[in-house]
Amino acid sequence: MPRFFFNLHSHGGFSADETGTEFSSLDAAYLDTCDAILDMAIEKLRAHRNPANDMFEIADERGNVLMEVTFSEILSPAAATKRPMNLETVRIFDSCRRHAARSLGLTAEIRAEFEQVRNTFCDIRANLARITARSSW
Repeated sequence: MPRFFFNLHSHGGFSADETGTEFSSLDAAYLDTCDAILDMAIEKLRAHRNPANDMFEIADERGNVLMEVTFSEILSPAAATKRPMNLETVRIFDSCRRHAARSLGLTAEIRAEFEQVRNTFCDIRANLARITARSSW
């Protein structure tokens, strides 16, 4: 299972996640981050601190930032929809689109190859049946 690291940016400070946590996917890591943000925001508000400008970076094992999740995006989803995507997110979406298109093309090629193999096997069976029929005379 992949390991994700959750680096926290809070009030001008940075706290790096040194151990990380294993999740089945980036989606699962994102959902857990959303839950953590809600819990942390409640605690910060109780301490009379504003969590709106805090943010988690979700990174992979190589340190590549896969996603940024701001507290304001979770605490005020309507405002987050107006926020433009960062450059890394745009690159990830473009990469996903390219991979999906390539996958469709490869799937079509594999289907064509299977069909060709199936036809070859049918021809072989027919030839074997003819040979067997002739040799039994």
